[in-house]
Amino acid sequence: MTGNHLQHTAESDEGYVVLALDDPRYLDLAVNLALSVRRLDTRPIALLTNGEAHLSPEYISKFNTILKLPHDASIRGAMNKARLFEFTPYRRTMYVDSDCLLFNPRIEFFWQKFRGQPFAVEGHRQSTGPVFACSLGEKDAAELCRRYNLAFLSVFNAGVMYFEKTDSAGRVFDRVLELYRSAERDTVSYRYKHEGEYADEPFFAVALAELGIAPHESALTHRLQVTTPNAIDGVFDLEVGDLRVVKCPPGGTANVWSGALCHFCGLSPMNVYFDLADKLRQTAGLPLMDRTRFQPVVLSATHHQDAVHR
Repeated sequence: MTGNHLQHTAESDEGYVVLALDDPRYLDLAVNLALSVRRLDTRPIALLTNGEAHLSPEYISKFNTILKLPHDASIRGAMNKARLFEFTPYRRTMYVDSDCLLFNPRIEFFWQKFRGQPFAVEGHRQSTGPVFACSLGEKDAAELCRRYNLAFLSVFNAGVMYFEKTDSAGRVFDRVLELYRSAERDTVSYRYKHEGEYADEPFFAVALAELGIAPHESALTHRLQVTTPNAIDGVFDLEVGDLRVVKCPPGGTANVWSGALCHFCGLSPMNVYFDLADKLRQTAGLPLMDRTRFQPVVLSATHHQDAVHR
């Protein structure tokens, strides 16, 4: 893959950030993500972690920067994404969830496309119907639009977010935290995987819409992020950089999605994810994944009704 390797200096003012908090399994996943990025891009990778995740020397070497996220008892799990603006070491940041893998250098297109924008995500506008639905809850788009006087919600999967160190981006994160810490918390979102944790995406959806930041509506065949909910088939080839996923929502139409990053939400399809992770680890000389530590699936992620834009 050296022919596709993107060249950037180690002192680049733009880089990737990944979170690995509380559960050491997230650190295993973050290392897999870093290995996939290293194959294709020399932009630095920063890990934000806390004292609950054990950092071995072989893991430390896979990141350019490791930052300890100060403890905040009021924020758990995914809601720590609201703190990214404060702790990222880069002026231009591509945040990526730990359960993602980078397949090909098409991500460079999005680095270039988003440059100069304070905050950029990939998704769709929605003003009616259920949003951010998963087994733990969902929200009603019309209700949120009425309550916050919005023309639409900026609906997206928060597994990948781009932002810059600007006042405009800072206002997005400030508003997310304001909504989360207000009496409106249960109105905007719902309780998530762990005690005291909330789904982060609804807070961002409202904040972005209030600030007039609409999501980028990418074509299905040229996406930054391809998520695996509703996947019924696919090609996941790291060697040639081929990522194509056939997705079909219940009662809907099957479509082929392709892109740069695959977000294995809940590590599904699990066997595919582990096989890819093992290949990356073998090449890097790291121990293979202990698959039994991830049974049953506990790293589920929120997802939303996919909007189709060809």
